[in-house]
Amino acid sequence: MDLNKFKELLSVPTKTYKESKMVDYILSNLEGMEGVTFNRDQHNNIYAVKGALGEGEFYPMFISHTDTVHELVDLIDVKEEYLLRPYTFGKDFGSEQVLCLKAYDKDGKPTGIGGDDKCGVFACLTLLKELPYLKASFFVSEETGCHGSKKADESFFENVGYGIQFDAPENWMITEKCFGQVLFDRNTEFFEKIDKILTEGMVNEDMQYMVHPYTDVYALRNKFDFSCINFSIGYYDYHTKNEYVVIEDVFNGIEMGRKMISELGYKLHYKESVKYDPMQRYIR
Repeated sequence: MDLNKFKELLSVPTKTYKESKMVDYILSNLEGMEGVTFNRDQHNNIYAVKGALGEGEFYPMFISHTDTVHELVDLIDVKEEYLLRPYTFGKDFGSEQVLCLKAYDKDGKPTGIGGDDKCGVFACLTLLKELPYLKASFFVSEETGCHGSKKADESFFENVGYGIQFDAPENWMITEKCFGQVLFDRNTEFFEKIDKILTEGMVNEDMQYMVHPYTDVYALRNKFDFSCINFSIGYYDYHTKNEYVVIEDVFNGIEMGRKMISELGYKLHYKESVKYDPMQRYIR
């Protein structure tokens, strides 16, 4: 993982409805990526594509959002520190200190680093640069109701096979139900493969499938016919000024996303279990 690049991204200020600097940062990075085409819609959502698939194939898609809850400041000074993972959500992470990134303002006071969801943005950019065939979406204004993803350009998703979002805290959370919507069916190849990867790959062995408040895959799940997943990407004490990110957990989340593409491949994974009929393709 390019730690300096990650620190650079974390130093970009962004807040819901005041996301222009992050949007511009993402666009500038996409401009330098070989083989990547992209566009920005009227809402400032960004859509990127890498590689051309064959007939009958579908793109994997990574998802993140460009806003945070933190107030804009003149300077976000990202520092490396050894910290404890906090006792939260009934989880005790022990006494081991781990290498983290935490943000401070010009006066040296903590100012939330915005790992929710700058960690997700970094993961999407990293994998978009590395993998040969991929789509990525960067949605605006998630924190106040998924306003960007609710207005997603439907034409971009016509050949998307499944969606993977990096937007859960810590290192053990997986979203199964989001704002009342089930994101995937357990009776599918999609679940079988992602469950194996998450079980083997989560830093915290006490991983848990959970019901979460809204995030962008909730909005996409309502609009489109493919399976989605959202899982931890290493930010802690989120939505507070003391928010920080654990470098190991971010790296691990990216690695699990990479493995999911390798296992799930370039096909459509329906959000519900289906039967296959060679004469009529998929029948529910």
